[in-house]
Amino acid sequence: MKAIVFRSVCTLALLASSQLAFAADTSKDDFTNFRFGIAATTLDIDPGADYFPSSDDTGVSLFAEFPQTDHAASRFLMYRIHQDGKDVTGFETQLMWGWGLSQPGFRLYTGPAWHREKIVLQGNSGRQIGVFNGWGWQIGTGYQLGAVTLDIAGTFRDDQDYRNQNRRSGAAGQRPNVWLTSALISYRF
Repeated sequence: MKAIVFRSVCTLALLASSQLAFAADTSKDDFTNFRFGIAATTLDIDPGADYFPSSDDTGVSLFAEFPQTDHAASRFLMYRIHQDGKDVTGFETQLMWGWGLSQPGFRLYTGPAWHREKIVLQGNSGRQIGVFNGWGWQIGTGYQLGAVTLDIAGTFRDDQDYRNQNRRSGAAGQRPNVWLTSALISYRF
């Protein structure tokens, strides 16, 4: 009985040491799939009230992304646009389905998104903060070279909150098209 226990312990120790050696060898060259990056972002609300941002107003974003597989990932994006008297602060969370999300090379993805943002509204009663949230659908493409990934992505958003604000501001009429677009660069850790 002691011999069987001794052989089992030795076998497990050899297997464990070989696995540790393999893990140490591959960890030198491999990265995790967690990415962190920065982006140039625009929020285009057209037609919209004068204090709504347009495609001419560019802001900055910080984001984190985690591909769970080569076909599924998630991204969290925080953005700020403060230009020409227009002030927007918000975030968007995205579920990404596509190809090449965790491997070097070409990437293509799409999926649902949800956003929440605050926009400074200017009216007869002064400046106020308006909160806008809702669903959208995003699409993007890019390329991963080593640990660096470059992407271009856009989210088409539900226009309900923006349309309601247009009515309140007197800019009623057509339904606005609302797009959040970003040029993203990230580093894979």
